[in-house]
Amino acid sequence: MPAADHPIHDSPTDGFSNLKELTRVALPLMLSAGTQSLMNAADRIILAGCSEDALAAVTPASMLHWTIVCVPLGTVLYANTFISQFDGAGQKDRMLSFFWQAVWLAIVSGFLLWMFLPFSRMLLPLSGHSPNVVEMEAQYFNILCAGAPIHMLGMALSCFFSGRRRTTVVMLNSMIAVLVNAVVAYILTYGAGPIPAMGIRGAAIGTVAARCVELAVYIVCILRETRREALPLWSMCAVDRGLLKQYLRSGVPSGLHFFVDISGFTMFLLIVGNLNNQALAATNIAFSINGLIFVPLLGFGTAIQTVVGHHIGAGRIDAARTTTRNAAIMGLLWTGTMGLILVLFPTWLLRPFFLLANPETVGGADIAALAKTAAYLLNFVAAYSVFDSLAVVFSSALRGAGDTVFPMLITLFSSWFIMVGPALIIIQSEHASVLALWLTCTAHISFSGICMLLRYLSGRWQTIYLTA
Repeated sequence: MPAADHPIHDSPTDGFSNLKELTRVALPLMLSAGTQSLMNAADRIILAGCSEDALAAVTPASMLHWTIVCVPLGTVLYANTFISQFDGAGQKDRMLSFFWQAVWLAIVSGFLLWMFLPFSRMLLPLSGHSPNVVEMEAQYFNILCAGAPIHMLGMALSCFFSGRRRTTVVMLNSMIAVLVNAVVAYILTYGAGPIPAMGIRGAAIGTVAARCVELAVYIVCILRETRREALPLWSMCAVDRGLLKQYLRSGVPSGLHFFVDISGFTMFLLIVGNLNNQALAATNIAFSINGLIFVPLLGFGTAIQTVVGHHIGAGRIDAARTTTRNAAIMGLLWTGTMGLILVLFPTWLLRPFFLLANPETVGGADIAALAKTAAYLLNFVAAYSVFDSLAVVFSSALRGAGDTVFPMLITLFSSWFIMVGPALIIIQSEHASVLALWLTCTAHISFSGICMLLRYLSGRWQTIYLTA
């Protein structure tokens, strides 16, 4: 019987068992998300040996790509919540139907993203970056955008496993992808034998190649799993307008949540780039290190969303609350520990970014100046990471329950009116500095974390039923 057909009840919940369940689901997703962060960091480490312009270009280009892809991608990934709730409710047919709606949506939206290809060289010069940086940004962006259908479909197929709490499959596949990316990106960036050096284009092609491998592995695993479990996969593959409408009603606000957040940070990067290339490169490095903390936290958030959704689908609201409480403790421990490492060992963390850089090479990065600025910025990362964990944990719990509009609206207000707006004012002043700009970023993340906590404590999420 669907959860909505009977009153949600509080089942006795063993806190330790709940913690074990959350850890079992979350750890592979954190490692999986961490590999995606490593993939991004690998591109920056490889490109640091090319030029400061290449290092300055890679993050704005990748963030612009994420800005245009995040709405459909966030919508597609919301299949995790539907799959987890219907899996918890024991409705396998409905679970598979929602999975297929995600697949069709991923395919269509992936090809629609090709519409942005002709406009990259028109939009990127508006950033005010140097012409050489803009050209490199366009090259990197266009290749990633061309691979969007592959990326979107791979993410849709991953929901088949993550939504059913089979997260080890996602982790192992991501590890394979990051290895493929590192090898292919290095070879194509610097050349090897008959393969010419392609610079920043080689790094982008490496990312797309990794996603092709990831997609192929998911297809093989899904076919094997459906045969083993005798699931009616192909009989549920039709487009269902009713389910698709329900899916979009909850999924689009989730996608918009990612959009307003990522677009805000993209705008922030463009503003920083108007100071100088060194400030932009230092910000890129700091964000890359921040990604090693934050991206695994996103994987943790997916696990929270999945486990909370599963318990709500099964009618166990008390277990959903216990999961969220345990997740908040784990998130604070993670970000607090990593924050201390950032403050105490910044030089050690920055060293990998300059392994391939030669300061005597024309166009090479100024290692000493970059390291000094980036070390300052890591203090900001340490300060706001604790609030970042609050934002991720409680917004994920809300989305797992179907409460997607509030997190999106709070993120919209905070990113644009607390971070971007003040940053635009600062950049036009005579005393503009990268440190002053980063204060606005810290204020935005802190405000978002507090608001997500307050929304969760209000209890409104307990009255939403996606399985109705």
